[in-house]
Amino acid sequence: MQTVLDLAFEPTATFTAADIALIEPIANAVATVSIAEERVIRQSLGALSASLPQQDRGDAGSRLQLNTYMSMLAGCDERALAHACRRCLDELDWFPTINQLKERMRNWVSPEATAISRAKTIMRAGRRVNDDGAAAPLPDDERERVNAWLRTHGIGTRFAPDGSTYQEAPVSDHDQAAEAKAA
Repeated sequence: MQTVLDLAFEPTATFTAADIALIEPIANAVATVSIAEERVIRQSLGALSASLPQQDRGDAGSRLQLNTYMSMLAGCDERALAHACRRCLDELDWFPTINQLKERMRNWVSPEATAISRAKTIMRAGRRVNDDGAAAPLPDDERERVNAWLRTHGIGTRFAPDGSTYQEAPVSDHDQAAEAKAA
């Protein structure tokens, strides 16, 4: 079953006032970060070290490397670190650099952030319908902005004040020149 958030990028999706009431708190939420504990970072680095070969640094060099990695990864999201480690195991032949780990952590998006992004998309651009199923009218400034964009891209569809659409007659080059001259 599709949830209302799954419809965010469906071109024909419409949203009722009840849908919007569910979506709005999500759109205003902030995704939380679950800070990885030192133990989790050590375990993650240990798993990478056991699975991927690396340059032999000796005892002192290995301790220095571990301390550097611990310092540079302190404060990272636990789920992002787990994602980065899985990606390193899938993609790399050698133990990753700090930059390679951080790059993969940056590519991770939490499920909460995804839901918030979808909710914001619906709040910003989702097509509204009244409870009776009729299309809700666009605010005048939004209707004018959309119509201007459609016009500049050569699309003949326009939105009327009541929310319905109509096809504007194609404008010929002669009409455009006359329009420009009159302005």
